Amino acid sequence: MSVTTYQSQHQNIKTKQEECEEKNRQDHVPPNSTKYTHASENAYSVFTLSQKKWIVFLLTLFAFFSPFSSTVYLPALLPVQQELKITTTQVNLSLTTYLIFQAIAPTLSGELSDTLGRRPVYLLTFIVYVGACAGLAVQKSLAALLILRMLQSSGSSGTVAIAFGTLADFTAPAERGSYMGFMNSFPLSSPALGPVIGGAIAKSAGWRWIFWFLVIFSSLALILMFFAFPETNRKVVGDGSIRPPVLNRAILEKLVTPKESWALKSEYVSARRKRTLKDMVPNPLRSVLIIFNKDVSIILLVMSIFYAAFYAVMASLPKLFSEIYGYNELQIGLCYLAFGTGGIISSIVTGKIIDRDFQTVEKKAGIKFDRKKLENVGEFPLEEARLKSIWYAMGLCIAAIIPYGWALSRKPVSQLPHWTT
Repeated sequence: MSVTTYQSQHQNIKTKQEECEEKNRQDHVPPNSTKYTHASENAYSVFTLSQKKWIVFLLTLFAFFSPFSSTVYLPALLPVQQELKITTTQVNLSLTTYLIFQAIAPTLSGELSDTLGRRPVYLLTFIVYVGACAGLAVQKSLAALLILRMLQSSGSSGTVAIAFGTLADFTAPAERGSYMGFMNSFPLSSPALGPVIGGAIAKSAGWRWIFWFLVIFSSLALILMFFAFPETNRKVVGDGSIRPPVLNRAILEKLVTPKESWALKSEYVSARRKRTLKDMVPNPLRSVLIIFNKDVSIILLVMSIFYAAFYAVMASLPKLFSEIYGYNELQIGLCYLAFGTGGIISSIVTGKIIDRDFQTVEKKAGIKFDRKKLENVGEFPLEEARLKSIWYAMGLCIAAIIPYGWALSRKPVSQLPHWTT
């Protein structure tokens, strides 16, 4: 279920990027640029295949930290509660604040990256994230825990939204699917990997070392970002052939940017200088206003209910399994493997079911839907094609929660909760 929610959120980001893609090209391609026009006619960007793979690898690494930081912390809930001498409700607030800012932060970072470029915003968000993790490793109060979790979430969650925008910068729609599949692989594995790693660290070295581990891991990613992550924003570098401003240049730019000599297009320089402070300030309301769309609001309402149920199970598991079954941090972490394994399997199966439903609706409607050109959109029943089998998944999820609660009430039965999750 967590995987489904993750994919739903990122599918919305991807769709928005694709819709804006053509408009961005029209608005920002210099009309009198011979080199740029030639590149645009022959390729979507001038980045080579190896350079694209390198950038996608970095994007995958950056996007991994947001979901991973949420789940790696779960086995430590009980030790944190005991050391800080706080209640279960109070320690669970550290999850709530993380999720709230996980939703809010991308509206700011996404807007900033569209205006200033991907690289500066990536660096800023990661510096905030590393600092927050270091603070969490040494904090000793509930107030500090909550504030630093907010900052940790703000720093990590923005990377997810920027990652999908970055991917749209240098990959054409026809080739984007394969890159996106790889980019999703690591974040989708976080429900399985996070709690196991967090449980092992908490049991062997203490819960504070979970955050020191994140500091070390994210610092390595930050170093890679600083030295070898190029600017891709088409408003800044066009198809990759335009020389970016100093703050947008990778240190090892010769290794990670196109081999052709960078062109300094007067049209781009002029456009950059004309930008006012108003143009550079992000407007999060542009993203928030989407909730007032009737179709979107219904989807968000339904998904939020299931997401709330999912996190109710995730957050309560450490305390309940410790009290009922006497599990330690490592054993609790291993219990979360059920979430990750089930999510990965359901993601694969659901994808095949959706493709089958799409083909079934195509035959029934007698309309061939061209996904690349987006032809026949008005005539094709997209809602039926996408939601045809959702009732089975929703029913299965609801039916699984009931035996999970029953199993917890039966103390001798220690295995049933695993498969019901």
